[in-house]
Amino acid sequence: MKSNNNLQHELYDEYNLRFDDYSDTELVDAFNGQVGNGGSGTAKLSYLRAIKSQLIKREIDFSETVGYTKKVILKDKKMYLVENS
Repeated sequence: MKSNNNLQHELYDEYNLRFDDYSDTELVDAFNGQVGNGGSGTAKLSYLRAIKSQLIKREIDFSETVGYTKKVILKDKKMYLVENS
């Protein structure tokens, strides 16, 4: 049986590799897909961590976001909150 840390690392690597093939717009869509999506667990934490890692790697400014509470749009490598989302 795998330890939780090993599983989390493997899932993170898997998601990160998948996101490598995503365009910036597709990555933002993945981010927006998590807005209002409750729950937690190893897979979800790994998924969210991989999204954040890709945003940093691509130098996309996500400083206006507060967790996954509101949807965003991407403009000139910066994520902006969508009103009424």
